[in-house]
Amino acid sequence: MSKKKLNPRQKTEVRMTVLLGIIQQLLTTRQNRLFADHELNLSQFGLLNHFTHDPERSWTITELVEVMEMNQPGITKIATVLLDKGLLQSEPDEADKRKRYLSISRKGMALCEDTFQSLLPEISHIFGEWHNQELEGFHTQLEKLMNWLDEHRHDYPHEISRKLS
Repeated sequence: MSKKKLNPRQKTEVRMTVLLGIIQQLLTTRQNRLFADHELNLSQFGLLNHFTHDPERSWTITELVEVMEMNQPGITKIATVLLDKGLLQSEPDEADKRKRYLSISRKGMALCEDTFQSLLPEISHIFGEWHNQELEGFHTQLEKLMNWLDEHRHDYPHEISRKLS
């Protein structure tokens, strides 16, 4: 197998990918510690927070599996906890009683807002040394990356997609 030398751009892309993995791990560890003192764990809050982006929308478990990129038993388990706590509400489909539509309740919206308020000191601590311009620029780039990943979630290069099948 021949080894190709990476060009400067490829080196940067690889390093950024490694850094994002490290950041993801560090943030997940920090968030899990912070959520130990909250009513919901990180996974439960993540699903509940998803509903806040469009509070009027309802979701089926199948739709949540796709958008959250989790398996059906995991989403169902988390949704059941949130339903039991009154943070989500459930409405049956008129045509198919097995299908249910989940939406966020007022209590769920309030808990998300309260949780973010309680986490604000930690969030501010993480970015406390950043100048506003740096923070805004980083935010713009993160939004760009998130949007690309969201729009291309099933778009893998040919060689990789064969291995993932």
